[in-house]
This record gives sequence, structure tokens and C-alpha cells, in this order.
Amino acid sequence: MKPAKVGASVGMTDSKLLWMVFAVAVAGAGLAVGVPGRAAAADLLPHRAIYSLSLGKADSSGRFIGVSGAVKTSVERTCDAWITAEQVDMRVETQVGGELRQILDFTGWESLDGKAYRFVARSRSVSEQKNFKGSARADPDRAGEAVYELPKKSNVALPPGTRFYFGLTQWLIERATTGASRAETVVFDGTDETGPQRAVAFIIPLGKTGAKVKTGLGPMVERPGWTMRIAFFPIGGTGAAPDYEVEAVLLDNGVTPKMEMVFTGFTAVQTLEKIEALETPKC
Repeated sequence: MKPAKVGASVGMTDSKLLWMVFAVAVAGAGLAVGVPGRAAAADLLPHRAIYSLSLGKADSSGRFIGVSGAVKTSVERTCDAWITAEQVDMRVETQVGGELRQILDFTGWESLDGKAYRFVARSRSVSEQKNFKGSARADPDRAGEAVYELPKKSNVALPPGTRFYFGLTQWLIERATTGASRAETVVFDGTDETGPQRAVAFIIPLGKTGAKVKTGLGPMVERPGWTMRIAFFPIGGTGAAPDYEVEAVLLDNGVTPKMEMVFTGFTAVQTLEKIEALETPKC
């Protein structure tokens, strides 16, 4: 979900506001996977999950009065990659009696070494449809490149060390397990045309935040973890406000039982309702 960006005005077009949602959803998908073998402390779990969407906080303007819908995700591991699929159906109710609805679909493939990435993203609303498709390569020491096929053929340079969203999770867990309270890196997802972004994360162990995770979901969710507040900024941008923000509960197995998406005027809460483990292949 790449919301019309967190710092955007509530006067933005409704379609732009809901397109912001896509980037945040994809960020959430990225927070559910990682590259195995790089951090012994992280026993990352391939899984399928269903989340509900609800209104978190609303500002005094009162423009937005309700959020509903669902998010379905699957995170699978193959012998050479992680594959994630995400479907989002989000409705935002406005004070004047209107409803903003957007259906969002994303599929991503990332090699286990985090160097190769493919993506397909589609957003549909009553008034428009947006499509993004392409591939990318990254390297810890050299510049990489993203190649778009849709919406038009174009190339985007990626700074050395750029992480895709799957690798971002592994790196965040690695940083969290060392006791780091702040982490910063460059990420790319391909869900719009903005290119790579700078991600800044603030990390707090769950026991110190008071964050509550829904009970009754089983041992996959009954694990230690962290609350992570992640802000995404344009590369080379001079403004203090991020493009968008998420606050996620990230467990040490890569599962994200709760995430709050921060929009201008309100927040939307994504809450885990059902989860099941998927098999890991014998390679």
C-alpha cells in the first residue's frame, strides 16, 4: 500500500489517498518475510494470513469516520526465493456519507540472497486503474537498477545496498536482536514510480511499549518481538515530513500481527484474524 503519502493534505483526490494504501500494504507484506540463513536468531515462518481493517485515530476535522475491509497475504518460500501475494479490499467512510473503495493486488518474488526482485502491482477503484510491473537488481557494494515494463518502459537507478521489502524484514530483525533502537537503509518496492526510498525505523521491544496483540491465534503469534515505527522518505528529499509511515508489531519469526498505517487525518489498523503455517520445501 503506498498511501497518497503520509504527509499529503486531506484535500487530495480520493483516488490518490487510497493509492497511498497500497504502499503501506506492501510494506506490511515485506515485514512478514526475510532471507534465511543470515540471522540465527530469526526463525522466519512461511505462512498465510487474513487481516481485518478498522479505523484507528481520526483528527478533529472529522472528514473520515470509518475504515473497513480485509487484507489477505501469503508468504511462501521456494528453494531459491521468497514469494509474497497480497490482496487488499479497503473502504474508507467519509463524513458526508461517501465511501472510498480500492482493491489492491501485489505479487513479489525475491531471490534468497536479496539481489534479484520481480514485482506486479495493480490498483482498482471506480474511477481508475493503475498497473506496475518490472524487475530489479541490487548489490551491497555497487549501484543497482530497476526496470519497469508498466506503466511504461523506464529504468531507475538504485543506490548501493538497496534492499527490497523482503530483505528489509530480515535486516530489521537482525538490527533489533542486537539491541539497536534506530535503523536506516534504502528500499525499493516498485508499487509506484517514485523509485527508491530512505527507510528510518525506530525499534522498541514489545515488553516496553505496552502494545497489545490479539490472543487466541496460537503459538505462531505467542512470541517475542518489537514495535517498529518506520518512516519512508524520498531519496535526496529536503522536506522533514515522510512520504508515509507505518507502525508494526514484528515478531521474531517474521509474523506481523498488527500494523497501523498513518494517513493525514486518520490511521487505519490492520489486525491479524487468522494465520496458518505453510510448508518449507526440502531443497
